[in-house]
Amino acid sequence: MSLMRAYVRIKYGIHLDTSSDEEEKALLMFTQLCLDERLYIIRQPIPREVQIRSVITRDQAWHDAKMMNDYFTPGTGYTSRQFKQRLGMREELFEKLLGKILEVDPEWQQCPDATGTTGHSPHMKLVVVMKCLCKSTAADSVDDYTRMGATKIYKYLKRFCHTICMTFGERYLRQPTPEDVQRLLAENVERGFSGMLGSVDCMQWPCKNCLIAWQGTYRGKEK
Repeated sequence: MSLMRAYVRIKYGIHLDTSSDEEEKALLMFTQLCLDERLYIIRQPIPREVQIRSVITRDQAWHDAKMMNDYFTPGTGYTSRQFKQRLGMREELFEKLLGKILEVDPEWQQCPDATGTTGHSPHMKLVVVMKCLCKSTAADSVDDYTRMGATKIYKYLKRFCHTICMTFGERYLRQPTPEDVQRLLAENVERGFSGMLGSVDCMQWPCKNCLIAWQGTYRGKEK
């Protein structure tokens, strides 16, 4: 307690003596106050170290122009077949889908960031989304072509899925109606699959020129 009296005398300028009960109570109070202060200091969260953020010169304008030349300039870029192989749809459907997204979600518009640098074009944003969805490509694996960080790619993936569900869900994300069933059955009859409503594959159909190594792997009976 003598150390505590010295601490109170130095910190608060109060001289305490144990000869009276009041001063004894005051000493106990200052002791508890000192302990509370020490515990408050100990329980403070450890501040994170300030980390230097690495800045990557992405040259978005040049890569946007290259992408437009690769995919959307007739005669100089990929053919229609290659376009569908890489992005999972025809050019007409891509443009129609992008136009609808721009109407619903203004976040897809091209606009400058806080530093005044022009952001990615709407075409580039949808191209990177289609590359990830159609090819199951990791977000950080297309950065070298799209010049878009993984965080931003995930952002537009989520916005794309949300926009599609909200915009086209009522028409496409529903159970088939009786009219839809009759239409699908009629279409499959014309293709030679009578009675089939829908299938992810046609493995039940016999293949005349099937390889010997593959024979017996069909999941259905030959007709």
